Amino acid sequence: MKLTKQNSRIIFGLALLTLVMALIFQNSKEVTLSFVAVQIQLPLFLIIAISAVAGFGIGCLLRIRR
Repeated sequence: MKLTKQNSRIIFGLALLTLVMALIFQNSKEVTLSFVAVQIQLPLFLIIAISAVAGFGIGCLLRIRR
């Protein structure tokens, strides 16, 4: 298999996904999230996952504009 730009992006993406998944599953402690006047308790892995999805969505939106 020839290493092309597309293949290297796929490999990098899979490596990044693996690291994020390991980080998520190792953080199951409940934490309190405070934002403006709202306080909620969620498992840390859920907050990390929501942040990752939000970051991915923002990245996709910014890529569409270019």
